Amino acid sequence: MAREELNIRNMAIENTESEFVVLGMMSGTSLDGLDLAVSHFSCDAASDQWESRIDSFCTIPIPTGWKSRIKSLQFCSATDWHQASCEWSSWCAKQVKVAIDLESIDLVVFSGQTVFHRPESGWTGQLGSGAELFAGLGHHVPVVCDLRSLDVSLGGQGAPLVPVADALLYPDYEACLNLGGFANVSYSRATDRSRIAWDIGPCNLVLNDLASRLGHPFDESGQLAAAGSVLQDLWSQWMALPYHFRPPPKSLGGEWIESEFWPVLKSFEKDNASDTHDLLATATAYIASQIRLTVQGKKTLVTGGGVYNTELLELLKGPSGAAITGGHVQVELPESDVIEGKEAHAFGFLGLLRALGKDNVWNSVTGAAVDHMGGALWGNFSKRGA
Repeated sequence: MAREELNIRNMAIENTESEFVVLGMMSGTSLDGLDLAVSHFSCDAASDQWESRIDSFCTIPIPTGWKSRIKSLQFCSATDWHQASCEWSSWCAKQVKVAIDLESIDLVVFSGQTVFHRPESGWTGQLGSGAELFAGLGHHVPVVCDLRSLDVSLGGQGAPLVPVADALLYPDYEACLNLGGFANVSYSRATDRSRIAWDIGPCNLVLNDLASRLGHPFDESGQLAAAGSVLQDLWSQWMALPYHFRPPPKSLGGEWIESEFWPVLKSFEKDNASDTHDLLATATAYIASQIRLTVQGKKTLVTGGGVYNTELLELLKGPSGAAITGGHVQVELPESDVIEGKEAHAFGFLGLLRALGKDNVWNSVTGAAVDHMGGALWGNFSKRGA
C-alpha cells in the first residue's frame, strides 16, 4: 500500500464524522506579518477523507521594532532570547484577542517565528512560547506549538512541514508550490506515491532585500525586475550553488542566504558595476529557473506572497530562454484567502493532527527516522469536543 494511503488510513477518527474549528498562526521568514487563519476541518471516518475550508483570514502587520529585534536575535544572549520569546508570544496573544472570537475556536496552533534553522547540527529555533500564548489567551483554548524540534531530533530537516496538509487537503494537484521567504514544493513520487518535499531556494527574502536598495519594501508586481536585464554571469553563479545539486530531503534557513547566497553577489559587485534593477531581474530569473527545473510541467497549486509578483509568475509559465530553464509550470491559482492563508491553514491542520494523537510529519518528506507526531500541546483538548 502506498505511503499516503497508509497515513490516511492511520488518521481515521473514531466518530463517524468529526468537525473542528482551528486557529492557525504563522509568520514567515520574510516577516511580512502575523497570519491568522480560522479554519474548519472535518473528517469522514468511513472514507478517511478530510475536508477543509478557511472561514476567515487576516494578516497583522509586524511592527518595525519587532522586525529589527527578531533579525538581531542571531547575535543575542540566552537571556535576550528567552525574554524576546516571552514578549513575542504575549504580543501575538494580544493580536489574536483583538482579531478573533475565541469562543468558537477548538484549538490554536502557533508555528513560532524561525530564527535559527540548523538541522545539519541537530537543532532548530523558533521564537515563541506555547505556554505563554496559552496563558495569554486566557488558558481556556488549548494550544499546539513547537512543531519542528522533534523532527530535527529524529534526524529530519524539520521543514517543510506543510506537505502533509498538501497531500491530505489538496489531492487534486500534482504539486503544491509556496512562494514565501523561500520557495518550497511538495508532490508525490511516481514510483510509490510517497510525498516528497523540499525548499527549492530563496524567494521573497532575497527579492525584498534587493528592492529595499531602491527604497521599496518589496518589488510590487515584479515591475522593478521587469525594468532590468539579466546579468548572465551572476545568474550562472547562483544557479551553480551546491545546495541546488543536493538530493532532498533538504531545507534552508536565513543562515544559508547569509553564508552562501549573498557572498556570490558581493564578490560579483567587487568587479562589476551593476544596477539594482538588473540584480532584481537576475534574481527573479534565477528563482524562476530553479522552480521550473523542480516542478517540470506539473499541474501546480501556487500560493504565498510571491503569487502577486506578476513578473515571476510569467517567467514560471512562459517559454524557456537564455536565463530561463526547465519546463514551464502549470500554474493554478486558488481564491485569495488560500493564496495568502494556506500556510497558516496548513499549520492549523498539522496542530489538529497532533491534538488528535495522529502523525503529522512523514519521514519521506523530512528525512526523519520515522513518521511521527510533532508538537507540544498546552491545555486539555479533549474538553473541546475531540
